Amino acid sequence: MSGTIVKNYLINLVRLALGRIKYLPTARKYNHIYRNLSDFRDGNIMMSRKITSDEQLREYYRQHAFDVVLVGSDQVWRSKYSPNLYNYYLDFLDDINSNAKRVSYAASFGVSKWEYTDETTRACKLLISKFSAVSVRERSAIDLCQAHFDITPEWVVDPTMLLKADDYEKLLPPENFSGHEGQILSYVLDPTNDKQQISKKVSNILGKKVFSVKPDKNLTQVQRSELDQCQYPKVETWLQGFKDAHFVVTDSFHGCVFAILFNKPFLAVGNPTRGLARFNSLLSLFNLYDRLIYTAEELSRSIIEASLDWGQVNSIREEKAKAGKAFLQRNIF
Repeated sequence: MSGTIVKNYLINLVRLALGRIKYLPTARKYNHIYRNLSDFRDGNIMMSRKITSDEQLREYYRQHAFDVVLVGSDQVWRSKYSPNLYNYYLDFLDDINSNAKRVSYAASFGVSKWEYTDETTRACKLLISKFSAVSVRERSAIDLCQAHFDITPEWVVDPTMLLKADDYEKLLPPENFSGHEGQILSYVLDPTNDKQQISKKVSNILGKKVFSVKPDKNLTQVQRSELDQCQYPKVETWLQGFKDAHFVVTDSFHGCVFAILFNKPFLAVGNPTRGLARFNSLLSLFNLYDRLIYTAEELSRSIIEASLDWGQVNSIREEKAKAGKAFLQRNIF
């Protein structure tokens, strides 16, 4: 069991003893609530065996003579989210004397300010100097790389935007059984009363119901008999939610991405703790920065009812997707 898992288990044990949670999460329970996601992953993505330590990571790459190792994208270079940040700068390739080409695609710091210590900066600067090509997802990351690594990376879109809505719709069943068409999708990762008020206000103005594509409750909030309320929906159900929606309210970066892909009017609720630079870069790229709000007080009928130039948005996506694919083609093959 890794140190992170042990730490989280002990924290939850204390919270349970203090009565702050109803249920102690376990690996078996997590497997149950993530079953739909795991099934999709296993059926659609080729994966390595599970790797839980630095030594297992090195051994895996010793056993496979890869020509290219690609790192990216969502906040892979944000130290607070990484059990070993240096792994995401491919340090293990040095340890096994690998000659594999090193490339980053849409790597993200998540924030626009520098969070590394001086020691970490020096180590990562040396590691990134060994990359054949570097690209980043946020415009602000270009400035960070120039200031701290003395390199100028390419700016590319998130890999999910290399595809268009039609590509994702191929994953959906031939008929729509969701029953949410024409309603308001609320996809909120960090629920608050203020965010609920935003969804309610949109609902009242548009005269449409609100639905969600997230579990009803968190694993720590329920008793054993309520475990199914914590289960994540199928990926197909999640995608169907965006296709069906008339309007989207979200504090998720990828919630914004899929609203854009499916050409759905949306509101992005600023979520600084998860990395606000991601929202700023994405929305400014598509000239949709006015879709970003932070509180219910900022919301007005004019924002909700504003028409969006989806022709321009789609043109920008196609142009950036073409550039992203060209970057991969050029630097991998």
